[in-house]
Amino acid sequence: MPLKILLKGVVEVDETFVGGKGFRCSRMRRQTPVVALIERGGNMATRVVSNVTQHNLGKVLNECVSKDATVQTDEHTAYRNPLKDWKKHSTVVHSRREYSRRNPDGTVSGINHCESFFSLLKRGVYGAWHHVSREHLPKYANEFAFRWNTRGLTDGERMETAIGMVTGKRLTYRQVS
Repeated sequence: MPLKILLKGVVEVDETFVGGKGFRCSRMRRQTPVVALIERGGNMATRVVSNVTQHNLGKVLNECVSKDATVQTDEHTAYRNPLKDWKKHSTVVHSRREYSRRNPDGTVSGINHCESFFSLLKRGVYGAWHHVSREHLPKYANEFAFRWNTRGLTDGERMETAIGMVTGKRLTYRQVS
């Protein structure tokens, strides 16, 4: 279930590609981009996008991140323009082998929480299900976001939370599509 509150504070944002073996051509792309937005020490949200563009990233950021947040990304150029309206944008430069940096003001820039989340997501997709369709990938990504957001709960508490989210709802396969 997608997060309904805006992330605030320091928010890491990164994207990865899920599915396929990296084969791409103009007619078909086997890999699907997934964007993770993680509030340091807090909740997270995921969004599956058609492709990684300034427009799509801007839309995701507007949906999920408070304008008062400090947003941290890698050097991907698609983040530059969409993040002009946020309080602060900090980047790490992977091409220079920079994955984390202590800033002069004492803060730390990095997107390692996103990388950790992607590792868990991909391990679940490739290790347990072996393949998920592009159509259903948002549901799998949201399941992993739910697990991340409830990581401090016991299994029983997590189960109560999950059941509370479906109470009074009827779900059929036809409604999913």
